[in-house]
Amino acid sequence: MSWWWRCLRTAVRHAVLEQARNRLALALVVFFVPLWLWLAYRVLPDTPVRFFLRAAGHPVSTGANTVTQLSGALHSIALIVGFMMFLATSRSTEFDRRLVTAGFPKVCLLLAKNTVLLLSAVLTGSYATVWLCFFWRPERLDVMVAAFAGGALTYGGAGILLAAVLRSELAGMFLVIMVSFVDLGLQNPVANPAADSPLLRGLPAYGAMQSAVSASTGTLTPWHQLLLSGCWAVALAMAGPLVLTLRGGRWRGTLTLLKRPGGATGTGRNAAWRLRHPVLSLIYRRAGITDPALVTGYEACRRLVRSSGPMEIAFTQLISARVRPLFWAMYGYVRVIDDLSDDTGDGDQDRAARVSAFSLALEADLRQGRSSDPVRGALVHAVWTWNLSSEGLASANAVFRMDAARQTEFANWDEWHTYWDTLAFPFDVSRPTALLGAPGLFLAPRDAEALRRWNHAFNLIDCLGDLHQDAENGCIKLPATVLGQYGVTAEDLRLKQPGAQFATMVHALAGQAREWLGQAASIGAQHPPVAVAFRTLVELQHLELRRIERNPQALLDGRRPPHPVRFQYTLLRGRLRVARAWQRHRPTGSVTTAVLPAPRPAAADHGPRTSQALLPPAPHPGGAVPPALSGRRMPQHVAIIMDGNGRWAEAQGQVRSAGHHAGQHALRDVIYGALEIGLPCLSVYAFSTENWARPAADIETVLSVVSSGLDMNTEELWRRDVQLRWSGSTDDGRLPAELVDRIHRTTRATRERTGLILNVCLNYGGRHELAHAARALARQAAHGGLDPDRITPRHLARHLYQPDLPDVDLLIRTSGEQRTSNFLPWQSTCAEYLFLDPLWPDIDRTHLWAAISTYATRDRRLGTTK
Repeated sequence: MSWWWRCLRTAVRHAVLEQARNRLALALVVFFVPLWLWLAYRVLPDTPVRFFLRAAGHPVSTGANTVTQLSGALHSIALIVGFMMFLATSRSTEFDRRLVTAGFPKVCLLLAKNTVLLLSAVLTGSYATVWLCFFWRPERLDVMVAAFAGGALTYGGAGILLAAVLRSELAGMFLVIMVSFVDLGLQNPVANPAADSPLLRGLPAYGAMQSAVSASTGTLTPWHQLLLSGCWAVALAMAGPLVLTLRGGRWRGTLTLLKRPGGATGTGRNAAWRLRHPVLSLIYRRAGITDPALVTGYEACRRLVRSSGPMEIAFTQLISARVRPLFWAMYGYVRVIDDLSDDTGDGDQDRAARVSAFSLALEADLRQGRSSDPVRGALVHAVWTWNLSSEGLASANAVFRMDAARQTEFANWDEWHTYWDTLAFPFDVSRPTALLGAPGLFLAPRDAEALRRWNHAFNLIDCLGDLHQDAENGCIKLPATVLGQYGVTAEDLRLKQPGAQFATMVHALAGQAREWLGQAASIGAQHPPVAVAFRTLVELQHLELRRIERNPQALLDGRRPPHPVRFQYTLLRGRLRVARAWQRHRPTGSVTTAVLPAPRPAAADHGPRTSQALLPPAPHPGGAVPPALSGRRMPQHVAIIMDGNGRWAEAQGQVRSAGHHAGQHALRDVIYGALEIGLPCLSVYAFSTENWARPAADIETVLSVVSSGLDMNTEELWRRDVQLRWSGSTDDGRLPAELVDRIHRTTRATRERTGLILNVCLNYGGRHELAHAARALARQAAHGGLDPDRITPRHLARHLYQPDLPDVDLLIRTSGEQRTSNFLPWQSTCAEYLFLDPLWPDIDRTHLWAAISTYATRDRRLGTTK
């Protein structure tokens, strides 16, 4: 039953929106009714007209202008409401049929139309009565409203009936005009001296006209005439849907399809949601979000925004609807993880564990391209769809873990700025800022800095509003220098005894926020809609600052909402200005979106696993130990081109095969060094697609050495915490089947290990890998699953050999050669390069440590400036 009521509410909402789109009818109601009343009052004389009023049972004498006003008001209401219902019913017929065919209850649609008809009749009747009171006051206002509403109901039902019979809008308009003209013209005693004729009692507007005149001249309630008007209204209102149903054969037999939620098809549920939320549905369609699961996640994020505060709601309402879901998803992520870190129900360790689990799950979801959690799923979709950089997520998650452990303290304003910039822009401010633009409109680089200043002001105001709550949690998010300057402590704030300097501190901080807002006023100089939006946000923040400055002591009583009237008025005015700005600068492009390819499922894995306990890496023969590096200085992915085996063997007076065996020992020692220093991922270039041009004996030796190194029973490396990955082509069939099988067995056996990921690039070529990804995208586009014009770099990266590995931070090549040789070109676009002179067999773990130490000293700006 609850599903049925939800469908009814949906149908009513859709019917109301359908009426609201008829701007001509709304304009006629607003302007035509008072104009008709004014003309009738000014043009016609007030000469008494005597006629028999059957509602009163005796003759009455009423001014000609008064009777004409009543007749004209009824005529205009009947005409407008009748045509409104005709137009709305005619235009929605085919759509309603599709809904019913999909399983939507037909009764809901019929009741919705009659509900909207009743609502329209009451509103227009009340509106006409109000205007009538400007000229003279009827004796019975309630009867007057009922009379006007009865006439509107009657002709509204006639409009539905005509829509079931006619298909031409012009024909429907003509019939509504003519029928109402004849009916109301004969009811007016000024135009028809025989208006009291018994024959007129059969006309639809007779009861309404009699009731209206009775309300203007007497105090009795004309029950019979009101009942007559109601009967006409009910009869016509029922006749229209009945004829509509009889004419629509496809509607028959569908009444019982949707009595419960389980009986609805997916199409019916989606259509019902679109009807309940037409504006949101349009926003999602423009953003390319059609998957119901994704819509559920975005809706969860949107509800989090609405429950956060008026400023968050105002921000999302002022920005372009094209990118609104993106900001819902980003804010939803921040809100969820912030709530986890602020939860006061558990201890610091439990909070930190929950935050860590959420952040790790999010990072894994971003690598896979999807998530089972609604909020994380929306964020992952947003990051992939809008091609956001997620490099700042790790730092943001680390800050939230500090919050959860109650370790957030700021010594000065610099630390405070860094904290809020890390949380506010985990995806790099430049990309979301660019998405706010449109063809012909853009945000300059200085706008990004102004946006940071606005964010600082926003967060400072937010900190002031949360002073008492932060004091209760023992974590004041204001610089210690400010608190110390005014002698304010967290304990004083918790006890609501901040001292005499508290008000001075609040005023000083409010002044600082005003200064930042002034610096943010230049946002959008080349983008008028965004400029208007942020000016509105600045005005709203000034309202909040004025409230704070008037009563600083109230901050200790908790957060208070802004003044509702001023805030909503300012927001409404700003939204209207933003809408006008977009009309003048309407974008012609569309936001870059695409349907995400599903991640490649993990292969069924029932291979052998090692049951032995994993050993620590073997120590360096010379006793060397790795240098101490901070986590931030440690690269996440190091790639090595192992070059010089053959030249090393020739220099030693040995055959080339000896160089390959020596290179295997060097690789084992480097892997041990990577384990000791804590390197997460290491990629090595074992054999390239170009190496097939070498002599057959050399190729056989290399593949034999690789095969022996993959033997789980003899190779001591696999007794350590090393997980094997393979990047390379299998399409050409060149690799021996036994070698490929051994690679797969070792990969399966080590898949659960968490120490070092060893990515062996065997039969690998960077161009081959990109061609492989391009072919996968082309197949999706050919099958209609992907729009070629909306492919982002993330979509191509998803089809690389190992898409979940991080990009290469440091690429090393030995033997003095200074080229990359088609090695990981996509992954190494932002890598630091280091070329070493020693040949590969002469390399050991100390060279790796030295290279990582050199990497730690480099200033990695990645295209930006400090």
